[in-house]
This record gives sequence, C-alpha cells and structure tokens, in this order.
Amino acid sequence: MRLLLNLIVILFYISCNAQSSDTILPVEKYNSYIRQKSQALSFLKPEKAVIEHASELDKLINKLQALKESGNGIVNIVHLGDSHIQAGYFSGIVRRGLQQYFGNAGRGLVFPYRLAKSNGPHDYISFSSNQWKGYRNVNNPDTVPAGLMGFVVTTKDSLISFGISLRNNEGVNYAFRKVELFSSAGAAADVSITDSLEILSAERNNVDTDIYHFKNEVTNIQVRVGNNSSDFSLYGLNLLNDSSGVVYHTIGVNGAECSHFLHQSLFATQVKKLNADLYILSFGTNEAFSKSFEVKKFIQSVDSTIQMLKQGSPGAVFLITSPAESCIRVKKGRYAPNPNVLIIRNALKNYCDINAIAFFDLYECAGGNGSMLKFASVHMSDARRIHFTREAYEIQGLMLLDAIMKKMK
Repeated sequence: MRLLLNLIVILFYISCNAQSSDTILPVEKYNSYIRQKSQALSFLKPEKAVIEHASELDKLINKLQALKESGNGIVNIVHLGDSHIQAGYFSGIVRRGLQQYFGNAGRGLVFPYRLAKSNGPHDYISFSSNQWKGYRNVNNPDTVPAGLMGFVVTTKDSLISFGISLRNNEGVNYAFRKVELFSSAGAAADVSITDSLEILSAERNNVDTDIYHFKNEVTNIQVRVGNNSSDFSLYGLNLLNDSSGVVYHTIGVNGAECSHFLHQSLFATQVKKLNADLYILSFGTNEAFSKSFEVKKFIQSVDSTIQMLKQGSPGAVFLITSPAESCIRVKKGRYAPNPNVLIIRNALKNYCDINAIAFFDLYECAGGNGSMLKFASVHMSDARRIHFTREAYEIQGLMLLDAIMKKMK
C-alpha cells in the first residue's frame, strides 16, 4: 500500500511539473497546483491582493453577477500591456479562472506572432507559406501603422495563405464558430476560409473586418487571400463561440510603453469593436528603464490612453495594475532593484486615488521591495531579473484573479 501511495505521489508530481511546457491538468486542478507553489514563497503578500477603489468596478461586477445568475450574455475584458502580457501567462490564468466561473465565450484575440518572428501565448500556433515582415508600435509608430494588437505583419505576395491552430492544452475548450479577421484586404481582394469548413455566413464589416460564421465548432482555420494588388496587412483575429460567458482579450507588446498605443489611429478604431466592459492597463516596466524617464510624462500617457479608450468605449470601466519589481545590473553578476519601479508604483497609486480608478498593487502583492531578487533566488526569473518564469507569472495572475473574485462575495 505504501509503495502504491508513493507511486501515485510521484505520478502527480510529474504531471504537475509538466506544466512548464504544456498544461494538461483541468483548469481547477491547475489553479490548485499554482496555489500550492505560491504557498512556498514566503515573501509573497497575498493579503494585499485587493482592488483599491473597487466600487469603480461595480458596473462590471453587476454584469458578471447577472451573467452568473441568468447564464446569458457576454462580458468583454481587454488587458493591455507590455511583454509581461504578450507572453500570455499572467493574463492567461485570469482568463481561465473567470471563464471557469462565469462561462467561456471564446479565446478572443489571437495574433500570428510566429510570422512576426516574436513570441506569443503557447495555447495556439500560427503558420503560413508566405514571406512576412512584422512591425510593432514600439519601433514603427508612423511608417507602418499597427492595429488593435499593437502588431502588424505584411506581405507583398499576390496569393496569400495563413492560419491559426489551437493547441487546447490548458484544460479549456476554445473551439470557435465565429472569426473576426482584422486586415487591410480591400473589396477587390478575394478573402476566403479553407474549403473544409462549412461556412454559414460571411460578411465584410466596414473596411478592415471580415466576419465568418461556421456550422460547427473548429480548432483551426486557414485563410486565403487572392488577387491581392498591394501590401496586405494582418492585424489579428478574434475567435468566438456561441456561448455566454467571458471573453478576455490580451494585447501585449514586447518593449511597449503606454505612450506607444497613443496616436495609433488603427488601434483606436479597431479596439473599440471589442465592446469592452473592462480595460486592464499593465504598464511601467519599460518606462522604468527608459533613459528619458519622467514620471510626470508617464502618468500623462496613462491618462491620455484612458481618455482615448473612453471615447471608443464610453461604458467601460478601468483597472490599473502596478508593475512587479524588476532589477538593474550594478556590476557583472550583481543586480539591485530598479528604483524607478517603486516611483512608478507610487505615481500610479496616487493617480488612481485622485481620479477614483480601480487599482491593483501587484508590486506589493508580489513581495514589494527586493522581491525580484527573491524570485531569482528560487529560479523564477530570467537572468536579467526583469521577466519571470511561467509559474511566477501565473502566481501573480492568480492574485489578480483572487482580487476580482473577492468582489463577487
């Protein structure tokens, strides 16, 4: 009997540690696994996982409550940020947790990061036989406009084929029956979905969105564009099903500062089509490393971004998260906390206090001053002490999820 119990423990340990590559546990068991990991990190402050000015989210909470009680409706959340968001781990566990409780209305926004030669969430892959160039709003703010994902990939080919395939390796079924394709395909271009899918309807919405409805749920699509007479630009896809629940979109760009999303006309016009009920803004890490860092300008960019988003989504509410700590290198092999991160955390908190905006203090939750060095000591950060491992990101995401769910009690 003891041998059998030991074997069960070993198998469970192996299955849990497989999470670093492909999550195979159901979402509720995976959340338990992450909670167990977080309990071993004594420097965390889970008691700080609360939302300040939480009453500003009452409109969202009421809609979530109604969704839970009736089983009807959709709540759209848009999480905007930098590389911490692009990786998809921090936001991914919040998405899965909310959808587990309120219902899964779809995977939401996806982007072919592989075609842009960049990293992205691990729960889907992109593919194409064409030659593409990728651009971010960080390094090409004017010459090549980025769309609602802060990215764009372009090709000059006249016959184009690309696709998205879901991996569904997180215990959540993201099969979809509706796709919104954001691209530059004009009226003369022939845009179609692979012949193996039975399409119930297809329509061109305005100038940059094709919408397809399928008869059955699918987990991958291949899009073809023929008769392309100019540079074709792809901005992203929105994958939805016919169910009620939460759609949690993530828009993260490596190296992005909040200001990079301003003055992007395509971003402003496309993101409003998501009909956001909540915008979550997670910025500050890249600003903290900028040689021209000025906290006043940073707060101005945050405020301008909120005002821009309000114009397109007047009914949305806002939640700002402070950045977790990151480090600067003081000499070879030695690192110290970047003091600008704490300055940014304090400025964001003050901005939210003055303007009555919901605020989640990730900096404090994740351990506060000196916490990045503690993450590094248990091998849960990168070598530069700026980014975290998947498990560390998901522990942070779990604290945000807990803070949101506390409002439901």
